[in-house]
Amino acid sequence: MKKLFITIAFVAAAMFAQAQFFVGGNLGLGTRSNTYKLEGGGLSITQDLPKTFNFTIAPSVGYMFNDNMGVGLDLGFGFGKTTRKNYDDETGELVNTTTIKETTIGFAPYFRYVFAEVDNFKFYADARIEYSYTKPKATVEGGGMTMTADGNKTTTFGIGVVPGMAYMLTDNISMNCALNILELGFNTTKETAKSDGVTETYKTNEFGFGVNNATPITIGFYYTF
Repeated sequence: MKKLFITIAFVAAAMFAQAQFFVGGNLGLGTRSNTYKLEGGGLSITQDLPKTFNFTIAPSVGYMFNDNMGVGLDLGFGFGKTTRKNYDDETGELVNTTTIKETTIGFAPYFRYVFAEVDNFKFYADARIEYSYTKPKATVEGGGMTMTADGNKTTTFGIGVVPGMAYMLTDNISMNCALNILELGFNTTKETAKSDGVTETYKTNEFGFGVNNATPITIGFYYTF
């Protein structure tokens, strides 16, 4: 028994001697605006179409036990804003402005296995558990009045395997690319609406190849200690 404990201790020491911490993540920023213009027949109308703004930050921290195996945690914070101006169909005059703001938070612990290394490239797969929560709020302004209401809250839970690759820029800095479009796993989304003491719940379950592929490729930078 004593020899067994000593062997286990040596194996653990050998693993942690190669252990490395890494930190990193990715940022996302996007904006879009459109304008509609009508001229002719005695008319000259200019209208602003919906404008959108999105910002995301996803820090990540992890720990590699050795060259092949490690664990990590991704955090996600997102903010989105959509502004829509509503016009009178006959006169084209502005009636009111609707602004929808969405805040999203999430986290995803994962186990990473590096299955191949070619020159400066490392190819890996992450087994992930993902959770996110989105809370929208709508504001309508016009006619000297302002009304605010909470939108439907959405929670998402998923389990999947996501392949990725890392390119080592230096011995400590890498650029990582997760191929979300190839994700394999289970994803469930629940949307909850409450009004006048009544609660409505819409639930969607997905299982298959390519679940959660809204962002096919995610790129981030990491530093390994």
